[in-house]
Amino acid sequence: MNDEAISPNLPLDIITDILSRLPVLQIARCKCVCKPWLELLESPEFSKLHLSKSSPGLVVYLSLGISEVLNIFGFEDELELEQHELKYKPVMKFDLPEFVTPLKGVTMIAGSVNGLLCLRLKDHTSQPDDLCICNPITREYVSFPTPEGVIQYPSIVTYGFGVSTVSGRYKAVRIFHESELDQTGACVGIPRSDCHVYTLGTTGTWRSIAPSPPFRYDCYSIGAFVNGNLHWLVGNLRNSHVISCLDLETELFKTFPAPPLPAYRSCLGSLVVLGDCLSVCDNSSENDIVIWIMKDYGVAKSWTKEFVISKLPDLCGECYELVFPIKVFKNGDILMIWGDFNLFYYSNNTKTTSTMSLFELEFAIGCIEAMLHVPSLVSLTCFAGENVHSF
Repeated sequence: MNDEAISPNLPLDIITDILSRLPVLQIARCKCVCKPWLELLESPEFSKLHLSKSSPGLVVYLSLGISEVLNIFGFEDELELEQHELKYKPVMKFDLPEFVTPLKGVTMIAGSVNGLLCLRLKDHTSQPDDLCICNPITREYVSFPTPEGVIQYPSIVTYGFGVSTVSGRYKAVRIFHESELDQTGACVGIPRSDCHVYTLGTTGTWRSIAPSPPFRYDCYSIGAFVNGNLHWLVGNLRNSHVISCLDLETELFKTFPAPPLPAYRSCLGSLVVLGDCLSVCDNSSENDIVIWIMKDYGVAKSWTKEFVISKLPDLCGECYELVFPIKVFKNGDILMIWGDFNLFYYSNNTKTTSTMSLFELEFAIGCIEAMLHVPSLVSLTCFAGENVHSF
């Protein structure tokens, strides 16, 4: 392809740079301009360039009773908008197709990396969950083989999804552990712990790797991905917290100290990534939500109590739900999700919390999930050996 085939006036590198800054839906329209543009915009090189310049938006999953819906939004963070709902610019919305709407369970988002969503098809039986990777923009998906085994309470399974920093390989991680409980329901032993990894574009099977030390993982948490590592807030047998960290390049576990939190059984703590930093949100108090930030990655002394958010008057009282912060806006507002049923935000201006009044939440039945997501043009066909389907 030469410069004149795209434009008689501008060099190819300038045209490419301009197009790489457009939102994904505008790029889809640009594909119709001419064949040279179509060839450029569908190239793997352009997809990588576009991804490098894209900003995270929001993906929201809704269970609407008989259907499941994904909404993707961009953020209007640069504008001083008084109404919080105006910060969200719709990108696309669609019903999840049959491959992620199994009759046996519901869908859960197990991670979002570079435009790829890892979806967990939760099984209500004792069998392991199915997993798949999809790109909502390219309308492609890859299904994973189902791991072997039987999952029965008090056994726990948790997941994570990320990409290694050196090899650039995308990996899904599945951690399983059995628990021994006493008469009060307290965990007194973990006789078995397994970890399996699925690498996109390689063997097509789950590989067993050396597990972490015997920690208690939470089935509602997913691995927080940052710095090429997946992280989980876990409990040890001394009833205190640590952070279990898996290096996706070496596939070795290590641990970080957690911030000071209540004892494991009385703590409602979640681990997320805020602004490229590990963050722990503690909802154990009846009056406040406390958000800790690890300012220097891996340095225990850098844990800082960054936000203390009053739950008065609407959210106060005894609770049993985890709170997951999603984004801190430039004006100090914080978008959060309460359990799996309520998206809300904290206003830095008024120092109050308010429930979101968009996303059709008033019609949601079952569960709501939300996390940061970068819409991208990365095609799953670049993973050689995977059976890629379209929807």
